[in-house]
Amino acid sequence: MRPIDRADPFDATTGVVTPDLNPKTASSAPSPASAMDQPTETPDPGEAAGKRMERDLEAAYFKGTLDNAGPHPGTPVLYDKNAKPDGNAGRETARPVAAPLRVADAGDDANLEVRAAAGHLVGQKVIGSGECFDLADQVLKEAGAKSAADFEKVTKSRDQDYKWGTPIDPKTAKPGDILQFRDHQITKDTVKKITKTYPDGHSEQSVSKESTTYNRSPQHTSVVLSNDGDGKMEVAEQHVLDRDTNKLSSTVRKNDLYTQDVPATTTVKHRMEGKVTIKEETTVTISVSGKVWAYRPQPKDSRK
Repeated sequence: MRPIDRADPFDATTGVVTPDLNPKTASSAPSPASAMDQPTETPDPGEAAGKRMERDLEAAYFKGTLDNAGPHPGTPVLYDKNAKPDGNAGRETARPVAAPLRVADAGDDANLEVRAAAGHLVGQKVIGSGECFDLADQVLKEAGAKSAADFEKVTKSRDQDYKWGTPIDPKTAKPGDILQFRDHQITKDTVKKITKTYPDGHSEQSVSKESTTYNRSPQHTSVVLSNDGDGKMEVAEQHVLDRDTNKLSSTVRKNDLYTQDVPATTTVKHRMEGKVTIKEETTVTISVSGKVWAYRPQPKDSRK
């Protein structure tokens, strides 16, 4: 698949940083729904209660992690150049902003396991040949779910739109679902109006406009990490651009994307420069074109 277009990122200062999602190395304190809240008598893992306990523990862990890793409010960043390893084995500081939909809400075992597998790979070396297909294929197989080859012959042609499970409405996508794109394009239009008011009461105004386009074409595949509502999702993906090197990223990325248009939103900031009052109004409009298919992971033993 061809790399994402090389348009400038929205704002490097608002990038979503990547937490360490590996339970073996994570150092954050457990969430309130921790192991201490579980029964002292461990149920038989082979029984339904034992399986439920294991799921609850796993979900509780990732809920606590995502509580510190939700998208930063304000200007969206579609391709997060900060989501890559650093000198400390990829460990970065998370921002304490919660997303509306978390892995604890995933429900289905397959979704939970796909989300966990994808989260563990963020910031790590790309999977397989580095194609976006390879990431989705691996996390589905690790979760014991069907992959694209279980539904149809995989040609890896740029003309093939892969099927990954049970088709669902993209609006209902949840952590662990798979997104398939065709000629997907996101355009961000920004209008910034700055008004300067001087001590004598007179004011001056300037207006600037900027339009930035982000492409996932001709086809692309991503794994949903969270669905934040109104078409905004956080995904794990590879075969995308590293903004620092202007080359394909060598790591799995965590990025924000949109599956539908977002009406204009305006933020207002005030500040002082000496005795001059500065009012800054920024209006952002998101337009989306192309096709997006969403699929729910389907267990290998499913007959659907």
